[in-house]
Amino acid sequence: MTETLSSLLLATLLFGAIHIIPSSFLRQKIVSKIGTLPYLGMYSLLSLVVFVWMVMAYIDAPYGAMLWDLGGWTRYVAIAGMAFASILFIGAYTNRSPTGIGGESTVNKPAAKAGLNAITRHPLMWAITIWSSVHLLNNGDVKSVIFFVGLGGVALIGTVMIDKKREIQLGDDWTNYAKGTSNIPFLAIIQGRAKLTLKAIWWRVLVGLFVFMAFFHLHLKVIGVSPFPI
Repeated sequence: MTETLSSLLLATLLFGAIHIIPSSFLRQKIVSKIGTLPYLGMYSLLSLVVFVWMVMAYIDAPYGAMLWDLGGWTRYVAIAGMAFASILFIGAYTNRSPTGIGGESTVNKPAAKAGLNAITRHPLMWAITIWSSVHLLNNGDVKSVIFFVGLGGVALIGTVMIDKKREIQLGDDWTNYAKGTSNIPFLAIIQGRAKLTLKAIWWRVLVGLFVFMAFFHLHLKVIGVSPFPI
């Protein structure tokens, strides 16, 4: 069931469908019938099951044709990208955001525009997008293209869909919040709409870099592929 490219493609398409379709027009209908908590529980369980299937299918599927091999320089890009993604990942779980589950009430709080939220209002989604992108850069085989495009694509589309949903839910509060933040990393800072201060993020940066280094040095043992530049 997980040993073909077709199985991987099917799992990836289903993973995308259960994240995009309910968020677009089915969520509210389902929530109105069964309630928010049961919906979130069922949705989380289904997402986990499909994601596990997707990972197993990726591991078991044949590599397929090699579509590109860009050379060893892409390893350096991956190191920089993964270090940044690790910092965003830690930030997503150590600082509440209006874009997170149950974070709507923080939309008017100063912290919602500070710290890593000043870089992007979607730190988790961009961590996944960057992780997928740098792995895609270094893995040009068909199965990697299916897996990483699917995973990164869902995360990237998710940033737009979450913004739309919060705009409908929060109205003017969201409009004011969006003016001081950005979806695309660093855009609000470059445009002068947000200010990044080290005081708010320094320890998150350190923890993120520690997590990155831990995974970097365990990559060969756990994944079976060395991330060190060739």
